[in-house]
Amino acid sequence: MDLRGQVSAEFLLIASFILIIVLVFSSIAGPQSQENSIAASAKEGASSAVAEITYSNVSMKPVKVMGVRITGDRNKTVTINLDSPLPQNYRATVINRTVEYILNLGGCVRVNDTTVKLGNKTYTVALSP
Repeated sequence: MDLRGQVSAEFLLIASFILIIVLVFSSIAGPQSQENSIAASAKEGASSAVAEITYSNVSMKPVKVMGVRITGDRNKTVTINLDSPLPQNYRATVINRTVEYILNLGGCVRVNDTTVKLGNKTYTVALSP
């Protein structure tokens, strides 16, 4: 019996399984990586704005960015969680700085003061509390 043809068929079968697995994981990891980049940029921008506001206004209690939560499917909301309420007159500053940091990722387009579009998804920045 000649077994030379069997090795190449097994190799093709194994290679095709590996290729299928890589494609499945890359289709899952790609959008998640984009969302992680958005969350990191949002947290960095909000932290920068809050620090600047706190240092320029010595009578204000320091505010800390506790985290970022992204919800939604195609129209996503990026919620910046703060440890204490921010005065109303500073909220727009924090949101604008956050949007600027997200725009610095590249590929993002500003829709309005609180919203950016990246690919087929829109991200709206909000503050809590």
